Amino acid sequence: MGVLTAGQAQAFVVTVNSLKYDVTTFNGTYNANTSQFATAANGGVMPWWGSSSLATQFATQVGSNLGTVNEGAGPFFGYEISTKNSSNVTANLLNSSSVIITVDVGKAQSFYWAKASLVAQPAPVPGPLPALGAAAAFGFSRKLRKRIKHSTNAVPSSYSL
Repeated sequence: MGVLTAGQAQAFVVTVNSLKYDVTTFNGTYNANTSQFATAANGGVMPWWGSSSLATQFATQVGSNLGTVNEGAGPFFGYEISTKNSSNVTANLLNSSSVIITVDVGKAQSFYWAKASLVAQPAPVPGPLPALGAAAAFGFSRKLRKRIKHSTNAVPSSYSL
């Protein structure tokens, strides 16, 4: 049986802006994982990249459900290169007092970062249109059958009964 350590966070599903995301963590530096620090549209795994408010929404919903992996705090939700110091990344996280805070951390320092992927949505169920089409086809076939039955130009059968 496996035992969870501070570095082994299981996935946690959150809903943000009506979309479900599977949030997990990875350990490493920004410098070694630059491709992950972007939105999915740009090849990354951080849908909150570029948005402090989205990073806050994700960090709030995840809370400590992925563990207190960064010295008693949750994973970092990095969202931009620091405007104060370009060798840092700005991130939101849930601290040990259960408060969302914003921090600047070094690009070369190793931390636990949050990443997310969209949860596959179930295929939509067809609406009533196919049922209405089937009902219309059935009604048409009944009318056609009745018309054929009452037709005076019936072709006699060559088979004897």
